[in-house]
Amino acid sequence: MMEAKPKWYNNYIVGYLLILFPPLGLYGVYKSDIISQKWKNVTYAALAFAIIGGILLYSV
Repeated sequence: MMEAKPKWYNNYIVGYLLILFPPLGLYGVYKSDIISQKWKNVTYAALAFAIIGGILLYSV
């Protein structure tokens, strides 16, 4: 029987996409089965912190 090919978001490429193309990287984190929920929450919190920090920085 043929083995199923692993999905792209269950691979190390998600980390590179977070740096090079964040929207696709965030989607990969969201869809991933191998990244634990704790690390998903850390990633989302870092994104929120960066957005809020950018808003505060540029509003001054």
